[in-house]
Amino acid sequence: MFRSPLLLSLLLPLLPVLLTACDPPPPPVPGQLERTGDVVSTVNGQAVTRGMVDAFIEQLPPGTADKIKAQGQMAQVEDQVVIGEVLYQEAIKQKLHETPEGKNAIALAERNALAGQLVEKVVSERTTDAAIQAFYDEHAVQYKRPQVKARHILVKEKGDADAIVAQLKGGADFAKLATEKSLDPGSGKEGGDLGWFEKGRMVPEFADAAFAAEKGSTIGPIQTKFGYHVILVEDKREGKPLDEVKDQIKQQLQKDLVDKFIAEIKKTATIVAPTAPGAAGASVTESKPAPGAAVKLDGAPPAGDKPAAAPH
Repeated sequence: MFRSPLLLSLLLPLLPVLLTACDPPPPPVPGQLERTGDVVSTVNGQAVTRGMVDAFIEQLPPGTADKIKAQGQMAQVEDQVVIGEVLYQEAIKQKLHETPEGKNAIALAERNALAGQLVEKVVSERTTDAAIQAFYDEHAVQYKRPQVKARHILVKEKGDADAIVAQLKGGADFAKLATEKSLDPGSGKEGGDLGWFEKGRMVPEFADAAFAAEKGSTIGPIQTKFGYHVILVEDKREGKPLDEVKDQIKQQLQKDLVDKFIAEIKKTATIVAPTAPGAAGASVTESKPAPGAAVKLDGAPPAGDKPAAAPH
């Protein structure tokens, strides 16, 4: 067969490249994040960016990000992301992602992440305004109870309470007097503010007087086991409005929807468990939902109104 020396001279330098092109590409390195946004730090020449910090925050429970920002703790979050980058780089350097243990850990994390994304997607789609309204209506006994919004000034002696009443009749500011004179360590520094409360949350003498008074009236002295109270009834209502408890309802509704969706999807799957240890014929064993499936939906327990326990 005729071979052109010129053709061979052109192909030989390309042979290593052609052979290399036939090799399969190396597997992707796990754990890579898009390094988008402004650079907040660098680790061994690799940028840690605002996008990476935001991705970290998105994995926190609902409401946590707002608390972090309100408390000025973003620097601590950025430091956690930087520490994570240091550890990640070292793990890759040691090729832990190529070990059997590392591969299993990564696979489990990926499975849990995907399960969590599925649950979050479905629950988010089902958490509609109509569903929240229905939950509110179904729990009317819980939300539609008479409430009073009041301030009080607590003193030990009736004479002191009488003097405060006289000052208020003379035009003194209630909140200012409460801050100066009230012995209640909780509400005193807040101008005597007790927020909204239901009747059962106060001692009987206090509650009976406050709920019987007209909106805007000042009553007292009222004697309880704590001392003498002068009370300003700021407002009254027949229950908590939906807007005030919407976030609380949303959190509870989402928890309920997680359980409901998992029950639904289990019904659509063919799950076969062995009847006895070592029994043949079982292709799939039933297991509990992935631990990470509901992580982002587990917020703190719904917070109530400002604490308004028995004034003291």
